[in-house]
Amino acid sequence: MTGMLASVNSVEEAILALSANVDIIDLKQPALGALGALPTDLVKNIVIAIDGRRPVSATVGDLPMQPEIVYQAVTEMAETGVDYVKIGFFPGGDWQGTLEKLATFPRRSDTAIGLIAVLFADTQPNLALIDSLKKAGFKGVMLDTMNKNNGSLTEVMATTDIAQFVRLAKDRSMLCGLAGSLRLEDVAKLMPYQPDYLGFRGALCLKHNRTAQLNESSIMQIKQTIDHQNPLPTENRILIADDSEINRLILINLLELKGYTVDAATNGEEALHFISKNNYQMALIDLSMPIMSGLDMIKTLRSQHNPLKVAAISTFAEADQRAEALAAGFDFCLTRPVDEEQLIELTNLHK
Repeated sequence: MTGMLASVNSVEEAILALSANVDIIDLKQPALGALGALPTDLVKNIVIAIDGRRPVSATVGDLPMQPEIVYQAVTEMAETGVDYVKIGFFPGGDWQGTLEKLATFPRRSDTAIGLIAVLFADTQPNLALIDSLKKAGFKGVMLDTMNKNNGSLTEVMATTDIAQFVRLAKDRSMLCGLAGSLRLEDVAKLMPYQPDYLGFRGALCLKHNRTAQLNESSIMQIKQTIDHQNPLPTENRILIADDSEINRLILINLLELKGYTVDAATNGEEALHFISKNNYQMALIDLSMPIMSGLDMIKTLRSQHNPLKVAAISTFAEADQRAEALAAGFDFCLTRPVDEEQLIELTNLHK
């Protein structure tokens, strides 16, 4: 599923975007550059106004790639309460040193703050950087354009390169966004790649002037176009993840006899990969798996704001294990051995 990101520069614009049901509210000041930053006090006020009803991202400005400068700006913006902090990787400067410094950015358990790297399509970025971003702890990456006078993303980058960018990000379980002077007609061009979101500013404004006020009808038109072009959830398709071949076969046989199509993963990392490629009715995830556990998998999934219904499967031998699973983001808990009647009732409920 692809969502819509709308860039806003005031509390009033944020509320307008919220009323239009955009999926991510992005805070920046277009008059100050490609990723112009808003004052942190204003960002705090917008975060308070949104009150958790939508994820909020914010840019740190068109900064030089100097480790200390970027790190300080990220730290200050993270303290505003936003969900994501966007960092532009502009030409020149010390990219490697900046990545190494940001890799030390604290990942506290009490916050879901995520770092999003912005690469600029009109600077011919090296997409191999995505691996370095993943290792540095970035939650996502997006393509944008630095020079807003050269046309939209689809005009400055070949579609094969855009497709490769999305594929690389998704294969690494990173949030993936496409932006850059996008227009209504770009939606149909980019939706086949299934990025996590498409980002807009100019196309949402009066006369397509990115520094002008947002226009409600333009927001609604683009939002509806994206929604209409999203693939419908696949009926009767379920994902299971379990490192035990016997347990997988038991669930597969049980579900297939009831008419379900089943995909099977052996760990949480594989499960996230399946989810990034397909639409599922629901998922059944074992808590104890190698490489990536069920708990780590659900935390990653929920950090991506994916609403897929997911059930945890375990013996639940410890009293607090069930509560931990639900707190991490699971919707249900099934005790092994799984009761067939309970499982089918649960899957039927979410058709």
